[in-house]
Amino acid sequence: MSDSNGNFIGKIIAKVKIYLAIIVVLCVILCIYDVKWILPSIILVVLISIYTFLENSKKKTEIVNHIEELTMDVSTASKSTLVNSPIPLILIETDGNIIWRSKKFTEVFTGIEMNTYLNPIVKEIKLDIENNQSQEFSKVFNINGKTYIIRGAISKSRKKDRRKQKEYVLILYFIDDTKYNELFDKYNNTTTCVGIAVIDNYDEIIQRTLPEDKIEVLSKIEKSVMDWAAETGGLIIKNERNMFIYIFEQQYMSKMEKDKFSILDKVKSLETNSRIPSTLSIAVTNDGKNNYEKYKNALTAMDIVLGRGGDQAVIRKDGKYKFFGGKTLETEKRTKVKARNIAKTISNAIYESSNIIIMGHKNIDIDALRFSIRNV
Repeated sequence: MSDSNGNFIGKIIAKVKIYLAIIVVLCVILCIYDVKWILPSIILVVLISIYTFLENSKKKTEIVNHIEELTMDVSTASKSTLVNSPIPLILIETDGNIIWRSKKFTEVFTGIEMNTYLNPIVKEIKLDIENNQSQEFSKVFNINGKTYIIRGAISKSRKKDRRKQKEYVLILYFIDDTKYNELFDKYNNTTTCVGIAVIDNYDEIIQRTLPEDKIEVLSKIEKSVMDWAAETGGLIIKNERNMFIYIFEQQYMSKMEKDKFSILDKVKSLETNSRIPSTLSIAVTNDGKNNYEKYKNALTAMDIVLGRGGDQAVIRKDGKYKFFGGKTLETEKRTKVKARNIAKTISNAIYESSNIIIMGHKNIDIDALRFSIRNV
């Protein structure tokens, strides 16, 4: 503690010595110009030297006292570790006055205007103190493009405020969390997602397409689906005559959302000799502890898509569904399938849920609310 504080105080004293030297030079010049200034100059230099010595001693004592207050129950070895910590550390009052900063703090934030970042940090912490929050805190802030977890403790300041406002001394540790966040994002981006693509009007295509054109129509659909999957570097396998299993990384899910599954329109606009347009249904998800659970959730999502008439895509993410497409009119033949799929999907959702509230319709009214309360 003494070495670090000594360096800090030493810098202050060094600056003061420069100022004193300048004053002495000016006094000498003044005395040469007029000898009657010799005695006043000596008195002035002596007074300034005494004042500087007393102020430096007072400042040093304050720093030591602040550190001792904040580490009252800590051993001597721990106090030394605190001051020589490899983590950037600063003592600052809630009025913005910086009492002390560690050597590591100066090294890490060299060239950065820290007051721009420290002022909002200190204001937020002071607000928490006034709201009777804990005397220890942990905050996350972005500083110069990096993410820092700021942890610390609070003690009352001995400084007297003319406005009679309570001020505090904060000890702040700046823990660089940037690499962890980058690693966490990389892990999330490379997490496996599972998708299912279905040619939902496969039977109609087979029935209404001439035998010599069937292979051409189906091969064009398959090629379009394969090319779409290849854009994300995913793996797609034809599982059944009209179904594909699609494995890809999560980083491409946002791309699919932005693209709004243009593959749906591409398949419908294929130029073939078929009498009806081809339609595709897609379900993708990242929900599940393992790939098998993700596959089951993708199947459930596909049931919902087919129940809504097909020619759509759905993303199931964090338990929520987001739909895309759905412009093709549903054929009558699909009515029974639709009812069965919806019933199956609802029963699965009920089975997986721990708390179920039945609502009459999406936009609530008094009757729907009353019915839901009766079924809680």
